[in-house]
Amino acid sequence: MMSQEEVIIFKNVGAQEYQTFANQAIKYALISVAFTYNRMDKSKLSARINNITKGKIAEFLFYEFCRQNGVLIDPEACSTPFWKPDNRDFLWIGGEWDIKNNYFYCSDLDFKNFDCTKLPALIPNKTHYDQWSKRNDHLIADSRFNAYVFTFMRLRPNDKNFFSLLLSEDQLSFITSIVDQHNKSNQQNMPFMDSWFFQKLNEKGPSEYIALNYHPEIIITGCANPRYWEMFKDIPSNDDSLPYITHTSNSNWYQQKDGWVSFLNGTLVTKIKNRTCPVSLLPSFSSVIKKHVG
Repeated sequence: MMSQEEVIIFKNVGAQEYQTFANQAIKYALISVAFTYNRMDKSKLSARINNITKGKIAEFLFYEFCRQNGVLIDPEACSTPFWKPDNRDFLWIGGEWDIKNNYFYCSDLDFKNFDCTKLPALIPNKTHYDQWSKRNDHLIADSRFNAYVFTFMRLRPNDKNFFSLLLSEDQLSFITSIVDQHNKSNQQNMPFMDSWFFQKLNEKGPSEYIALNYHPEIIITGCANPRYWEMFKDIPSNDDSLPYITHTSNSNWYQQKDGWVSFLNGTLVTKIKNRTCPVSLLPSFSSVIKKHVG
């Protein structure tokens, strides 16, 4: 079982570098939102852009941790054009890895009283075609296995928005027109040049699209390959046994209410069905680093 001492809390990113990651993330979100699966069924365009941006910021922070610590991952091998479905996030030690990041709420600034190993490792399983069903599909030639690494970013309970979008109404209307034109099509060819997209976008509003309010660190916990698939259970679940319901300290690990699942008394909340287990039951990513990097 993974211990709290094996959790990686990475915060060695300066404000300027963090802003660069945020700028790259929002640009990706703006140009790709028309071609991205709306898993959370967000009806508001700005909410969809927010979700994509948050995921990309987490990716860039994870990659920066790896760069600083000599973990020679290969994100480029898994990259896809903005109009194509994502592959997994990076290749490493012969396998395809996917970063599963979630945000949670915590006011314990130094984590003296918060046990990160109680957080849930979540793999979306909303439909029979979601990520869990594809866990054994190899998308890169010659890869030997698939794996997930579970990361988290902490939001302040009294300030849940760590960034603000700076888009004008005209810019949102322009992106909406792109979404309406392309969101139901299976795009085979490049629909437009990214230079054209951002030129048109910048004619309708500011060229700075995001403002950071604070800089959440990334927390890298456990990881899983096929050896650990059996640990994951569907939550919400119709199973009377309610898997992991009393995991650790004899307290309710999660609760189901009105279609939502609340973990650790509201520390992390999700609406869609996931396969999950507590990250404490998985090997730590730091232990894999020690084995392969030293």
